[in-house]
Amino acid sequence: MALALDRRPLGKTGIEVSAMGIGSSPFRHGAAADWAGLLAEAYDCGITYYDTARSYVNGEAVIAHLPPRVRDGLTIATKTGARGGPHCLRDLQTSLRAMGRDHIDLWMTHMVETMREYELCTELGGFCDVAVAARTAGLVRATGASFHAPTEVILRAIEERAFDVVMFPFNVLGRETVFGAPISDYRDRLLPAARANGVGVVVMKVLAGGEMKHGAPRLGFLADPATGQDTLSGAIRYALMQPGIATAVLGMASRTELRRNLAAGIGVGPDPGACQRLEARVAAASPGECTRCAACLGVCPEGIEIPKVFRLLDQDRFFGMTGIARFKYARMQPDASACARCGKCAEVCPEDFDIARLLQLAHARLTQATRPAGSRQTEEENTHG
Repeated sequence: MALALDRRPLGKTGIEVSAMGIGSSPFRHGAAADWAGLLAEAYDCGITYYDTARSYVNGEAVIAHLPPRVRDGLTIATKTGARGGPHCLRDLQTSLRAMGRDHIDLWMTHMVETMREYELCTELGGFCDVAVAARTAGLVRATGASFHAPTEVILRAIEERAFDVVMFPFNVLGRETVFGAPISDYRDRLLPAARANGVGVVVMKVLAGGEMKHGAPRLGFLADPATGQDTLSGAIRYALMQPGIATAVLGMASRTELRRNLAAGIGVGPDPGACQRLEARVAAASPGECTRCAACLGVCPEGIEIPKVFRLLDQDRFFGMTGIARFKYARMQPDASACARCGKCAEVCPEDFDIARLLQLAHARLTQATRPAGSRQTEEENTHG
């Protein structure tokens, strides 16, 4: 029997999905019809979950260009940026028209970042009320929210069972999108809570928001030369092996990426032991001083985003991700050179190291103007990668 992508239940929705999903962020280039062939091929290869949003160019429109067997067979998730009210309903109607479908499998509110945004979703007339009504009417099969938020916000949503499904970043690097909310926290707190409450979990940023695509030579231990798996493949396998994740969404811009991702994911099931071994290897490879706890955010009188500087420094010195680290550092305003050594950050930092000295080191290492090789997605990184 040929190996295939693992199939998993999406929480208690009654929907079964492939362990790997395809995201539409790269589809913003060109016309919607240009991407139908790639999406249909992904479906024929066993990828049944497709993630998009009302705000993603071509993401919904491509569905109308698919053969009916693919359009009807995919589990399609799309999102509204609204937190409630008439804008929610209008987005739902617009999404259905754009896709040429009579229902959406998973309808989500997009990019919840704060506790207040979450509360807006749950208030009378908020997204949750609209989504439940749409589900009752048969327009939606399941409801959800994508988060770039502190752990406590997502945990509350899970424990209150506000949504059928939650989506959040997850990757082997521990590359967070919210300082003070480490990926390890998402792993150790959110995944068990989701299992306990029957909430489905979809993850994104598996390749650290696409940053790993520009090279991570010191993470060679993620590769498996015996099977032809490279570092990126190892990062993908890590997400697919993590217990409690229904599907991991990856942006794919070509058939080459599709084939690489499929080769990484086929035959991979949950393997907590393998995940723990990889986590230990990454931790040992990156003994950075800063834990990015966010205690210093907003403290610097010069406005330096200190945890971001140190994240880029660590990517450079520990993972060899020099090109992307320097590229992103060059776009920081102000950068670490603005440090006046006032000591205010040290007053709130729970760690014991010379922050000003490390900022100086970071500036010295990251100031060479280097553009990462090979991607038109550098300015706006692949949302799903």
